[in-house]
Order: sequence, then C-alpha cells, then structure tokens
Amino acid sequence: IAAMLQMKRPTVQSWKQRDGWDSVAPISRVEMSLEARLTQLIIKPQKTGGDFKEIDLLGRQIERLARVNRYSQTGNEADLNPNVANRNKGGRRQPKKNFFSDEAIEKLEQIFFEQSFEYQLHWYRAGLEHRIRDILKSRQIGATFYFSREALLRALKTGHNQIFLSASKTQAYVFREYIIAFAR
Repeated sequence: IAAMLQMKRPTVQSWKQRDGWDSVAPISRVEMSLEARLTQLIIKPQKTGGDFKEIDLLGRQIERLARVNRYSQTGNEADLNPNVANRNKGGRRQPKKNFFSDEAIEKLEQIFFEQSFEYQLHWYRAGLEHRIRDILKSRQIGATFYFSREALLRALKTGHNQIFLSASKTQAYVFREYIIAFAR
C-alpha cells in the first residue's frame, strides 16, 4: 500500500494501527471493497455495458451482505432468504376430505362380495376370526386386488388405519392404485 501511495512504510503502518485495520471483520472488508468499486463505477462519466452489468452485480452483492449482517444480529433464517418468510404467509388450502356415505359403503361392500371368488371369501371369513393371516399363495391369484378392497372396506367401517407389508415399492403402489380405483 505504501509503495502504491508513494508514502513511507511507517506512515501507512501508523494508519493501520490507529484505524485498527487488523480488527476489521472479513465481511466488513468485503463490504468496503464492494462499496469502493461501486463508487468508482458510479462516478465514471462514460459507462459501458459491462460497467452497468458490474454495477448491478455489486448492488446485488451489497444487498446479500446486508441480509447476512441482519442474520448475524437476529439469527432469523428469513433474513437470509426472503422466500422463507413468504413460505408460511397466506392461508393454506384445507385438504379435501374423503367422505363415504353409508349408502356408498354398502354399495362398495356389495361390489366386494359380488366380485370375490370363493377362495377370496374364505380369506375374508378367516379375517373375521383371526387378527393376523399368513397366506401361502401362488402367483396371479388376485391377492393384491382382494386385500386392497378389503382394506378399504375395513377402514371405512372401523375408522382404523390398515397396515400392510409389501415385497416392493412397486407392489405397494399397485395396492394403492387398486384402493383408489375401488373407491371411485
């Protein structure tokens, strides 16, 4: 700095000690540098397109540093990111409730019994007697289809959640789709 200003080194050293240059926080140094560069660009008589771009960039950086300073004082994350403050603003939509009338439940039950095979009705009767059913089954016998419908009916009648263990995520989604299709 002394060489650039063509001053004696002890003079610059005394400025450094007097003004506490070493005690300035790094973020404050960045702010001062941004401010100095922005001032240079603003007072420049003939500005180029690049100058205007740099002015815009420096302005955004100063705004960002102001947010960081505000955050360091309050500790509020919304000071860093304005979107966080807006996230919980306006009213939220109430989730649409799934409502089934008694008639609709009876209609689903009628469809369930009409479309079930005899061996599936055996599973149904076993479910009335036993809390847990272990079924050794072959492939492609409609177990997912049957149990998805039974689960919906049981949930509608009792109001209790239904829990199932599935072999894969894909199987769970198939199960879910069967329930949705049956409900419609």
